[in-house]
Amino acid sequence: MSSRPRPIGVVGDESTPTKVDIKASHPILPGTYVYIRFRVRNPVKDAEEEREVVGMIGSTVYKSLVPIVVTPSSGQLEGYYYASDLKRESHMTALVVADITGGRAQFPKYPPPPETPVHPAGEEHLKVVYGCAADSGVRVGALVGFEELEIRVDVNALPKHLLITGTTGSGKSNLVAILADRIARIGGSVVIFDVHGEYRDLRGDSPVKSYEAAINPLKVPPRLLVSFIVPEAGATKQRRILTRSLRRLNERIRDEARKDRKSYVEAVKGLYESEAKSRKRLPNRETPEEAVGSADMYRELLKSELRKVSTDSKVIEAVEDKIDYFFETHRVSLEGLDVSDIARPGVVVVVDVSALGDEERDCMLKVIAEDLLRSLKEKLIPPTLLVVEEAHAFLKQNVSTESKRALQRFIREGRKFGGMLAIVSQRPRALDVDVVSQVQNFAFLRLVQEADRSAVMGLADVLGKEYSDLMPSLPPGHCVLVGEWVRWYPAYVRVDLHKGKRVGATPDVVGVWRKRIEASESRQREYESLAREWEGN
Repeated sequence: MSSRPRPIGVVGDESTPTKVDIKASHPILPGTYVYIRFRVRNPVKDAEEEREVVGMIGSTVYKSLVPIVVTPSSGQLEGYYYASDLKRESHMTALVVADITGGRAQFPKYPPPPETPVHPAGEEHLKVVYGCAADSGVRVGALVGFEELEIRVDVNALPKHLLITGTTGSGKSNLVAILADRIARIGGSVVIFDVHGEYRDLRGDSPVKSYEAAINPLKVPPRLLVSFIVPEAGATKQRRILTRSLRRLNERIRDEARKDRKSYVEAVKGLYESEAKSRKRLPNRETPEEAVGSADMYRELLKSELRKVSTDSKVIEAVEDKIDYFFETHRVSLEGLDVSDIARPGVVVVVDVSALGDEERDCMLKVIAEDLLRSLKEKLIPPTLLVVEEAHAFLKQNVSTESKRALQRFIREGRKFGGMLAIVSQRPRALDVDVVSQVQNFAFLRLVQEADRSAVMGLADVLGKEYSDLMPSLPPGHCVLVGEWVRWYPAYVRVDLHKGKRVGATPDVVGVWRKRIEASESRQREYESLAREWEGN
């Protein structure tokens, strides 16, 4: 190791292999990397050893050295007297990241003795820990304070899944965009479940295929589709008739497709034309055939099917009205491809569900997770990373959702077949602990709420309170990476900015207002100029 600079403090009274109290005359900023060199006695070898460790400052406090109690008779309140810096000292807690003795990173085993000098860590020290990225790694950014020292995460660790958490505006979606683009760049397959439409205009070095999700009545389980069309739980008779009609119609369509080796869309068209020729009830028969889409054909076939399973005209008419309303107010399509049909090596697939309601998003995520897991098991698609935005809406603690059961299977079984799940959430306290406990890779961005920080400490058992204390002060785009993908050596990282992500950043509201005012004033001046010219003529 190179020569050491001047010490910035000494080891305090409390020291363990993984956490050290540091005393100094002035505070050291949280996130600062430090280097400690010390001698310990190895009782097994009965000899002294020299060890070197690097750590990161997690929290800082001032403490008084000279408390002075002033009597009330002097006219002063009790307090502390600070004559100089010698009357106070700053105490920091440093998390020992790694033992770098002999130029090889390993987990720390020995506590530095009290009063051992503490120095700023140099790049040569940190390279031992962070400069040995695997060939399967991709860059996410640089170590804070060391811009030349890039941080690469091991993609081969992602089958152990990933949690990205931080407040709104902390940089979660930017980190997702960086990971998706760079994983695809090395041939990976990525699917982003885009709840707010943030990624639909994503532009990067890798191809991006974006499409708006639609409800396919042939692929959504009938009981779920029925709950969308007839939302009233008490309308049991309507739900029962509609469920039977859906199952009968879908079976007819599948039989027709298998019999003549047609697509489902062609099968729907064939059944629609057949019923029209036989003069069976098709309310939209007067519409020109070329103007009737496959979803409209399916709707009319479904309404016709109702008449076959029930003779209660009042109930049938009520269900028909609800079917019409559902098809008119929701994105319904029989022609959309499955995600597994689009997932390819080197491609980022963005599934935009921003136009769907909460229950429909839940249903869509269930369909996508099950489709990907089935395709992975059958080796129809390459290993794929599924990114779920706003995951707390689908993986709620003590709440059962359709997608939660599907994601539980994906996270449990997908690892063996190359299925990787990235859970993105700004509310980690709301996440189901049983699900997230299976995650072994973490990216922690700015978190302010104590409940959220306590939650992530429980989720990542390698995360101490000192890291938790650091989170409220993290600037946007800065994060702490923990877990197998960084070889279990926590890294404080400034994430690269993805310049091709145009949606999702907080807008310059005042700037937009000013531009509109300037444009309005410019138009007004132009109008006044034209008016004066007109009056002069």
